[in-house]
Amino acid sequence: MNDSKRKELVFFGKITAGITHEIKNVLAIIQESTGLMEDILAVTPDEAFPHKDKFHTSLKRILGQIDRGVNVTTRLNRFAHTPDHSPATLDLNEMTEQMVLLASRFTRLKQVVLKSSPSDPPLVIKSDPVSLEMALFESIEILLNFTGSGGKITLSPRKIQNKCVVGVGCGDTVLPEENCLVKITSSERWASLQKTMAYLGGTAKAFGLAPEILLYLPDSINSQ
Repeated sequence: MNDSKRKELVFFGKITAGITHEIKNVLAIIQESTGLMEDILAVTPDEAFPHKDKFHTSLKRILGQIDRGVNVTTRLNRFAHTPDHSPATLDLNEMTEQMVLLASRFTRLKQVVLKSSPSDPPLVIKSDPVSLEMALFESIEILLNFTGSGGKITLSPRKIQNKCVVGVGCGDTVLPEENCLVKITSSERWASLQKTMAYLGGTAKAFGLAPEILLYLPDSINSQ
């Protein structure tokens, strides 16, 4: 990636990170106000507030959504900072868990569950975080074209023959498309994924009737 593109990414990341901080400040004020309302409700006699239970239930829902909003903005803030340093030391478990949160809306729209299956122990590599996130997202998009409603896509870092690999697979779901692997590997998105992986010093391969895309990654991008 050339210096100009890198500067553009850092700029967009910096602006996005700033906005996420503002959103978190808004959520913090709402959370504080909701907590105050709960305190007032706790000292209010039941007979003085006939709808106290319903009010309690609504406050719990609000607090639940605040927690969700804080989690989403925290992940978005972390994502916005990914262009700051490259190469960077990356935990593949953290990368896949973050991608699950960032990409889940796209899979939910097709009623497909996106999850991660972390490795034990964690796998740590030195790589370009933006390009690795692109490779993960491209792999998810490829499989979404073939995964029907009720399907599941799992991101699973692991070692294969002493090489760091991230699997993006359809689990136990056999896809209905005939010649699915051929269609996957002949698509434009597959060609784009291979270019991304080449930049990372790795490669992508597809296997199985319940297809899994395996992203083979070097321990360090400097070795490419």
